[in-house]
Amino acid sequence: MAAIDVIRRKLKEERIPETPEPDEVSEKKKRPREVAFMDVNLCFPCGKCPEFCPVQCIEYLRDNAVQGRGVQPVQDRFQECIGCYICVEVCALLTDYDAVRMYDVGLVEDLLGTKIGDAVPDEYVPAEPYEEYFSEGGEKSVRHLGKGSRIRDKMNAEEKQLVQAERVRG
Repeated sequence: MAAIDVIRRKLKEERIPETPEPDEVSEKKKRPREVAFMDVNLCFPCGKCPEFCPVQCIEYLRDNAVQGRGVQPVQDRFQECIGCYICVEVCALLTDYDAVRMYDVGLVEDLLGTKIGDAVPDEYVPAEPYEEYFSEGGEKSVRHLGKGSRIRDKMNAEEKQLVQAERVRG
């Protein structure tokens, strides 16, 4: 069993939305309750969360989006996010970064002055850093309101060992 299978099984136990296989690119079918944002100051782009995102809505930011960074961090295109929590768990369990948090859709809509729908926008909207809102120390930071890993503390010893083995290999 692979670490991602442990993460998927635990997410299902927590009644998190259906998490398709990473190679099954699916579509957004309903409005999520929560969407993901990366703390761009904690993200040191390892490429794990884009790899496992079932809807492929996580991308590297454009050059110079975050000043002073050579390789830019990742961020999701929140309008396409399905709220599956996979990126949160992958970042928390398979890396040292713990940079991803889930935020209530209503909060995000209020902060960003936008509406999050039940389908992907008609036009491509590139990811933005949103550093002032979703990063520690941001001027208007709400990072403390975001939800991190839900399953880390609920894993048994065998599951933790599988995840740790893949973390070391990764």
